[in-house]
Amino acid sequence: MRADHNGGSRAVLIGVSEYDHAEFTPIRSARNSLAAMEAMLRDPALCGWSRDQLTVISNPRSASDLGIELTELARNTTGVFLLYYVGHGKITDRADLCLTVSSTHPAHPQLSGLRWDTVRHAFLNSGARVRVAILDCCFAGRAIEALGGDGGHTLADLADIRGSYILTAARSNDAAHVPPPAEQEHACTSFTGEFRDLVRAGIAGKPDWLTFSDIYPELRTRLRARGLPAPERRGTDTADLYRFAANAATRRTTSSVGASQHASIVVDPARLARAVQLTVELQEAVDKVQANLARARAAGETDRVLDLEKELAGRQALLAQAHKSLRALDG
Repeated sequence: MRADHNGGSRAVLIGVSEYDHAEFTPIRSARNSLAAMEAMLRDPALCGWSRDQLTVISNPRSASDLGIELTELARNTTGVFLLYYVGHGKITDRADLCLTVSSTHPAHPQLSGLRWDTVRHAFLNSGARVRVAILDCCFAGRAIEALGGDGGHTLADLADIRGSYILTAARSNDAAHVPPPAEQEHACTSFTGEFRDLVRAGIAGKPDWLTFSDIYPELRTRLRARGLPAPERRGTDTADLYRFAANAATRRTTSSVGASQHASIVVDPARLARAVQLTVELQEAVDKVQANLARARAAGETDRVLDLEKELAGRQALLAQAHKSLRALDG
C-alpha cells in the first residue's frame, strides 16, 4: 500500500510571516511552520509527496492573484488537493473568516485578504476526489462553520463539497497560539509544531498508515494537555480515512512511501529538511528585497535603487543555486 495521493494530486502551502501594516504582528514562527510542513510532506519516509506536486507560497501580496492561483490549481487536481495555511486570520464585518496576505489592510480584510468563500469556491470546483484544508490561524473554526452551513451557507452546500476534510488550529472565536517572540526565530507555531512532531513520531498501536481519524484525537489530546487551544475538524464522506502519512511508530523499513511507481533514492530526511528550510529563507529574503526595491523606486531614491538591485541579483543567484541543490537532493 502507498499513500493515497498520486500523480494527479496537489498540495498548496501558504505561509504569511511579514505584514505591511503594524496592526498585524509579524509571525516569525509562521515561516518555520511553512518550511516544516513542506519538509514533512516531502519526507519519503512519511508522506512522500514529490517536489512537482507541491506549490509553496511565502508571503503572498495579492489576495486576488492568490485566489486565482488557488482556484486554477484546485480545478486541475484529480487526486488529493491539500491546502495548508499559516498566518493571521481575520474576521470580516460579515463575521466571515478571511486569510490574510502581506498587504491585507486590517480595516478592510474583505477587500484585501483571501476570503474563505473564495477558498470554498475553489474546493467546490475542484476535480479532486479528496480535498483537505489545514488552517493554522485565528478564528479558523469559521471555515468549519461555512463548510457545514453554520456560517450563512445552506446545509445543501455540505453535499456539494464531497470528500472534504478541514482541520483547524482554533475554534471560530479563538486565537491560534504562537510561541513567545524570543522563541519564534527557530520554533514553529504551536499547532503546526505539535502536528509535525506527532506525525514524525507516529502513533503506537495504530496501523501502518495514519489517517486524520487517527491523528486528530491524539493531536487534540496533546494540545489540550499543554493548555493550548483545542483543534477542530469536520469531514464529509470518508475523507478522514485518507492515508496522510506512514506511521513512524511501526518502524517501517521501506525507503519511500511516495506516490511515484518508480523506485526512490534513499534521502536523509534531516538533510532534505535543511535544504528546504534554506530555500524558503532565501525566497523570503528575495521577496523582502524586491518589496524594498519597489518602494525605493516609487520614492525616486536612485542610489538606494542601485544598491538594492545589486543585493537582489546576489540573493537571486543564491536562491537559484539552492533550488538546484534541492532538485539534486530530491532526485
